[in-house]
Amino acid sequence: MEEDHGSPRTTLDGVIDRIVSVSGFIALVSLGVMFALLLYDVTMRYVFHSPADWVLDVVQLVQVTLAFSAAAPVLKAGGHINMELLPTLVGRRRQRQLELLSNCICVAGCVWMAVLSWRTFSRSYQIGEAAYGIALPIYPWKFLVPLCFAILALQFLAGVFRHGRDDAGR
Repeated sequence: MEEDHGSPRTTLDGVIDRIVSVSGFIALVSLGVMFALLLYDVTMRYVFHSPADWVLDVVQLVQVTLAFSAAAPVLKAGGHINMELLPTLVGRRRQRQLELLSNCICVAGCVWMAVLSWRTFSRSYQIGEAAYGIALPIYPWKFLVPLCFAILALQFLAGVFRHGRDDAGR
C-alpha cells in the first residue's frame, strides 16, 4: 500500500524524526565535549601538573546531556534491550499487539516522568541552583531531563502510529 506523504500522520512522523535527529546530534556533540574536557583534564594534570578543579563537575553535567539526549535516537534505531521471551511464545499478531501495548505504556511513563522532572527543573530555576564547586547553573541541565523524556515519548508515539499505519495497510 502506498503512503500518503501529505497526511497529518506522515507529517507528524517527519517532525518527530527531525526532533529525534537533533537530539541525536546533541548526544554526539556531548560525547565530543566530554572527550575534549577529559583530554584537557588529563593533559593539565599529568603534563603541566596543574589539574583543573572544574572539569569533572562539567563532565558530569555533560554526561547527563549525553544519556538523556541519546535515549530517543537509540530507540529509533532499535538499540534498546528488549525482553524477547513472551513475544517468542505467541504468534505474530500477538507480538504486534504486545509491541503496541508496550509503546503505549512507555508513552504514558515518559509523559509522567517529563511532568515530574519539569517540577524539579522549575524549583531549580526558581532558586537559581548552581554547582557547588563552580558557579555553574544546574537548571539548564535539569531542563534537559523533561525535554528528553518528552522527545522519548514522541518517539514511542511514533511507534504507536507506525503500528496503526501498518495494521491499516493489512
